[in-house]
Amino acid sequence: MMHSREQADLGAADAEAIAKAHAVYTPFSLRLYDLVVHGLSSRVAWRCPTSRLTALYEANLSANHLEAGVGTGLFLDRAGTHFDRLVMADINTHCLDRAVRRLARFQPRSWQANLLAPFSPDPAPFDSVGLTFVLHCLPGTMTEKLVAVDHLKPLMGEGATLFGATILGHGVEPNAAARALLDLYNAKGVFNNRADDLESLARGLETRFGRLEIEQHGLVALFNAR
Repeated sequence: MMHSREQADLGAADAEAIAKAHAVYTPFSLRLYDLVVHGLSSRVAWRCPTSRLTALYEANLSANHLEAGVGTGLFLDRAGTHFDRLVMADINTHCLDRAVRRLARFQPRSWQANLLAPFSPDPAPFDSVGLTFVLHCLPGTMTEKLVAVDHLKPLMGEGATLFGATILGHGVEPNAAARALLDLYNAKGVFNNRADDLESLARGLETRFGRLEIEQHGLVALFNAR
């Protein structure tokens, strides 16, 4: 049995890992994010161009949407044409501020939230939930990361879709650019995906949803589950 001191130490370690994962997203770095991540890394290193991710959004967005982990809001900016309700959830206030400004035409609401902790800020269910480029940042095994999905499921209405993407670190064939970035980001704690593979992601989502579509493009797993 784990004693209270051990539990406290584990909680502190998790909190530190979570803080490291999103500390890189400062106002300055977010000004470069779209160019560096969506313009270069996604195409050259992860071998999954931003257009493929935008298509995922176009195919799965609803007018009643929750974006869990917002980045700069690029995918919603490109794919969203109309929202009756748009809510942005992220632990990092800089990301929230930037995405909310970018998507101001949709009048989004923002929630500051740690996806690994339970939250129920709104009783009205959503029809779609986006979870893109979040799981590879979260600490822990895939089983531990997917607790975030368990916290999102109560916010989803009947027939709602959870969709998104994550960068895999195991069972993949990275090129030189991807190897360098994986080494750097995991060393700094920005990524925590050395053990993340397609099979464990698929298995975890299958146990939680009745229907799952999942595919791999380069090092990126794209999924939608209903």
